[in-house]
Amino acid sequence: MRRLPWSIALMAAAVLAMTTGLFAQTADTLRIYPSTTPGVVNDVINSDTLAGGVRAHPNRVYVLSHGAVYQQTEPFKIDGNVTIVGNDTTAGLRPPVLAPAILSDNSSIDHYFDLNGKGGDVTLKNIYITAFRADGNALGWSDGIRMNADSVDLTMDGVIFDGFTHTALQLGGQWNKMLVENCVFRNDMHSSSYFGGGAFLSNGNVDMDTTVWVNNTFFCNNSYLWSIRGYCPVAVFSHNTVVYGTVNPFLMRQGQIMNLDNNLFYAVHSYGGIPEQTITAWFLNYPDTASTSIMRLRTHDSTSYWSNLWGGAITGPEVFIGTGGTGNRQVVDQDVALAGRHVSVRNNSYFWPTALWNFIKAYNDTVTQSDSVDIPVYGNPNGGKALMVRKLYYPTWWSNYAKYTIAKIDSQGGVVDTSGNIYADPGFSTNINNQMDSLDAYILKIADNTLDHPWYYYPSSGKLYPPTWPLPENLAYSNTTLQSAGRDGYAVGDLNWFPTQKAAWIAAGGMSQAITGVKTVPSKVPTKFVLSNNYPNPFNPSTAIKVSLKQAGVISLTVYNVLGQIVQVVDQGFKPAGEYLYNVNMDRFASGVYFYTLRQGTNSITKKMLLLK
Repeated sequence: MRRLPWSIALMAAAVLAMTTGLFAQTADTLRIYPSTTPGVVNDVINSDTLAGGVRAHPNRVYVLSHGAVYQQTEPFKIDGNVTIVGNDTTAGLRPPVLAPAILSDNSSIDHYFDLNGKGGDVTLKNIYITAFRADGNALGWSDGIRMNADSVDLTMDGVIFDGFTHTALQLGGQWNKMLVENCVFRNDMHSSSYFGGGAFLSNGNVDMDTTVWVNNTFFCNNSYLWSIRGYCPVAVFSHNTVVYGTVNPFLMRQGQIMNLDNNLFYAVHSYGGIPEQTITAWFLNYPDTASTSIMRLRTHDSTSYWSNLWGGAITGPEVFIGTGGTGNRQVVDQDVALAGRHVSVRNNSYFWPTALWNFIKAYNDTVTQSDSVDIPVYGNPNGGKALMVRKLYYPTWWSNYAKYTIAKIDSQGGVVDTSGNIYADPGFSTNINNQMDSLDAYILKIADNTLDHPWYYYPSSGKLYPPTWPLPENLAYSNTTLQSAGRDGYAVGDLNWFPTQKAAWIAAGGMSQAITGVKTVPSKVPTKFVLSNNYPNPFNPSTAIKVSLKQAGVISLTVYNVLGQIVQVVDQGFKPAGEYLYNVNMDRFASGVYFYTLRQGTNSITKKMLLLK
């Protein structure tokens, strides 16, 4: 049995330390009542400092009133500890809103928190942070929180970030901890940058401590939702719902140790990019030139086809080595060796609606613009140029280079487990499904280089400021299979959309399970290498394929057309011995005969299936 080798006890203890003591000094509580005068909230909190900016009352809890709007005239400057919570005393009231004041010169703040004190303990609970001003305009290139210092311990529970044009959380310091649960990140977009707007973005070469994001919702955001660029000994992204995203939801291609399980992705990374952006630009698809994906991994590489194509070594985990770091410890070469690289991407659901496939096909069938693209030339490190039609790439789950990386990591003693992922329509309401048209229109503007405004989700009767409450989106879904498809038996995605399940999950020690659930142990190990007949067959557009593995190893399950061309890689990577059920969607392909092949080592089985539309 192979499992990720970090200490379960240490992880549980780390998160327990992050979650205790929220109201340890309840006697030192200060209620800040709403005021018609802008800036009162930041004046009160910022003035509670000693010389040098250190907190005068490091254990004080600041309580804000539900239903109220607090206008900020400057960011909170936190050097040390701070706790800010909503009073949460009246059911149905909107959480207290932190909003940007419109200053006398018509400007506003561009971020809300500066976390400047090394070792600070910061807790935010049940508050709403909006980047929309009273005139309805969004802040320009704005952040919610800037973590500037090292070794900050940040806990967020029930916090909503709305409309940020850069990122809700910007990480600049080393060895910070994060526990983010029950939060919502929505409408985070920029008017002219399809990479602007997301939940969490870390700077390059930033090493991290325990980073746990569980039961959060990401709705209508442009880009980076979770950013593990450097070394992080415990990185968990579990039971999150991600609906409607433009590009690159993850900056994780070089992460060393990560656990991404039980999540739901719908219409995410919908803009697969055009050639000049995807091949060589900062789309972060490098070194892949042929496929673009939600999940991306990269490794140290100087021998592969891609390395020779680009004429140089490809870098792996992006970390400080030896004396380069500025945190409270140093990463050494052993920390980032392939044998110690462990990535779990299991029991997630992902889906792109037919409206997106139809839009991309219609665009690609009619586009006539061409771009001069810098391209790699095999054997020529200087590369070359090519005139390429501005067609859109189709998004995928794993890119081709990521699949190569998975096999390489496994061959060197590391582990990448990609079992249990399902391509399936969750069955959202018509109102949610209809938002695909807005995203398609946004994608068209990106492809045509005419992007001039973002798109936001809110009903015709709703408002951006003050924000509508309750939140107008309902992301509960009807697919009963997905409602029990998590590794823990609960629904994939944010369990807050299924309150009964959420209560049961908590009662069963859900947070501990999310962090420590890092292994898959089949109840019964198969005795044979088996590829089942797909069912149903004929099918339209989806069919199920069951695989039985009597021993662990790297496998591939691939679909071919009658010409022997690969049309879909269903799965590829290391799998423990066990049984696996795949849902294969062929909605994008024409009716006809297809073949599917399972390979593991020298074993290979091929079977035939018939798609009838």
